[in-house]
Order: sequence, then C-alpha cells, then structure tokens
Amino acid sequence: MSRGGPRQAERQRFARRIVGHLEDFPRQRAALEMAMSEFGDDFDLARFKEAYDSADDLSRYNRVQSVERAVGRVQNFLTDLAVNAARLAELPTGPRGDDDSKAKPCFDALRDAGVIDGDVCRRLEKGQRARSQLEHQYLGMPAGDVHRAARVVSSTADDFIEPFREWIEPYLD
Repeated sequence: MSRGGPRQAERQRFARRIVGHLEDFPRQRAALEMAMSEFGDDFDLARFKEAYDSADDLSRYNRVQSVERAVGRVQNFLTDLAVNAARLAELPTGPRGDDDSKAKPCFDALRDAGVIDGDVCRRLEKGQRARSQLEHQYLGMPAGDVHRAARVVSSTADDFIEPFREWIEPYLD
C-alpha cells in the first residue's frame, strides 16, 4: 500500500472481493455442512475415520474428500475476507512470527478492532494451520485431525460471519 493508504482502485478491488465472498459464503458454508452430514447428524468421528481409512470403497472416500475440500474452501473465504477487510479499512497490522500464517496479522487486526473476540481469532488461525496441513501434509494427517479441522472451521465460520458482515458494511459503500 502507498504511504497514504490504498489507492481508490485498490479500495474498489478489496470491496469487490469482499462483496463476492459474502454473496457466495452461504453456499460454501452449506457445502461444508452437507459434506459433514454425510457422516451423521453429529458428524460422527468413527464413521468419518472408517471412510477416511477405506482403501476399497471409493464412494465413501470421495465423501471424505468432499469434507476436506469444503474445509479448505470455507477457511479460504474466511481468510480472504479478513485480509481484504483489514486492507480496505486500513487496520494496523503487526508483524508475523516465523511460524505464523500470512493472514495472522489480519486476524489479529480484526480482533484488535473489536470485530471478533480473541477466541474467534485463535480459531481462525487454528483453521488456517489445519487448511495448510490438509493441502501440504495430507498423507501424514490422521483422520481425527481432519475431523477436528472440519469442526473448528465450521464453528468459526458461524461465529465470524455475522459480526464481520455488520462491521464491514459501511466500508463497502
């Protein structure tokens, strides 16, 4: 960003991205919920693990992959919303630690601005780490970790989206 903040074209680009993500978010959230429901109303760990470990039933394994993909997509939406909003609102962001995600300073900025609380901020970062593991360390990831990631991202999405939507609205005009 320039010294005086983002240029008008950048601000419009951030706002367009946010609006697009907010419009499509309910569909992405519903896809995650539907994928999780394939393993029972309470997203049963035993059923999920059985399908996750299945070597001969690709139909069941594909349902696992639906969960994994939906987790990644919803977490990406939450991250993109946080990053673009922090830029649009010109929130001060601190440095990130060596082990932190690139989005962590934006999650922290939303917390510091009172948009989200510390618990939601921690869960956003936890979801971001899990998404990264799903993408880059998949082969060594136990079914229980994937299951936990789905639960974290699902609950965090619910706790994040409404306060975020209310806060960002004035910036989108």
